[in-house]
Amino acid sequence: MQSSCLYKECMRNHAAKLGSYAVDGCREYSQPSTGDLCAACGCHRSYHRRIEVQPSGQVTRARFPFTSLRRVKQLARLKWKAAAEDREEQEEQEEEDTEETSTEERMTVKRRRKSKFTAEQREAMRDYAAKLGWTLKDKRAVREEISIFCERIGVTRYLFKTWVNNNKKFYH
Repeated sequence: MQSSCLYKECMRNHAAKLGSYAVDGCREYSQPSTGDLCAACGCHRSYHRRIEVQPSGQVTRARFPFTSLRRVKQLARLKWKAAAEDREEQEEQEEEDTEETSTEERMTVKRRRKSKFTAEQREAMRDYAAKLGWTLKDKRAVREEISIFCERIGVTRYLFKTWVNNNKKFYH
């Protein structure tokens, strides 16, 4: 099933060299006897707006059969619920003693836990970061020392690095 096409108005910008925009006003591509140049304006056929025309016997289906945005959102929610239930079933298979959760709990998005430090940890990290010059770049030589410091105060090296990057503009 081949579709034919029509060429409509000319879209060529004749003033492009001048830095402006101007079309010649050719309303429809006039088929010449030979070649692909428009008989009316002299432009190539590719400069004219192309419209696909389907034969009348050919039935086309809409790409999205939805009638409204409400229906799209409803289908997305159903798909999300099904994916969440599949994940839960996999978790239940891993842990047999899991309690049933309500639908509202399944709908909530899991957020990343925010790190909280005690006053002593913040004070120790501030002093140690000042000793390092508030930068951890090129500190491979003291990486082991940083790891020991982090173990001593009870934070991971990654959290310490993040804290330094987030707080150096306040303390440095």
